[in-house]
Amino acid sequence: MGLTGLSGAGKTYYVDALKAALGENVTVVGFDDYYKPLEMQHIDEHGEANYDLPSALFSERFHEDLLQLLAYKPVLIKKYQFENYDAPEQTEIVNPAPILLVEGLFVMDYEAVDSLLNYRIFVDCDLELCFNRRIERDIRERGIPLKRSLHQWEHHVMPAYNNHILPHRERCDLVIQNNGPADENIATIVEHIRTHAHPSVLASL
Repeated sequence: MGLTGLSGAGKTYYVDALKAALGENVTVVGFDDYYKPLEMQHIDEHGEANYDLPSALFSERFHEDLLQLLAYKPVLIKKYQFENYDAPEQTEIVNPAPILLVEGLFVMDYEAVDSLLNYRIFVDCDLELCFNRRIERDIRERGIPLKRSLHQWEHHVMPAYNNHILPHRERCDLVIQNNGPADENIATIVEHIRTHAHPSVLASL
């Protein structure tokens, strides 16, 4: 399964809810953990690194790790620190499971990964609400100054959304309006799994 949406739309919330609903039957891999280091990022005309480009991530490594997991082999993933460059390196062994959920901005824009997906979920949300969530998260959790966060939203986040994320909305199997309670949407996803998944997956649920 692939899950995408605008920054601040609530992707992480849905990932956590699906993990709670499916337990050990699901493995989650976030494309965010495959960002290239700062020195490899494109610098815009204002001197700011643009992390909202498909080229900002190690896409081929992401694809290779997904193939390993689909072959039921564990992978070692380096956790991305989101501009906390002095933080010690963190790695995680990700083990395979009957259901593989991949989430991130460009999971459907990268053809090699998109071709692996059996089910696509688009998390939609009011733009103003996404904006407010993004700004709050940047400042509170990532220590990004307000001016830089506003610049990124206008010049990086929204262009990436319009060019690489929104075009995939209409071909998704489920479009979630994340402006209210999520229980019904989670139940819809789980029901789709029960209805369409291979018997070997269903046996574990």
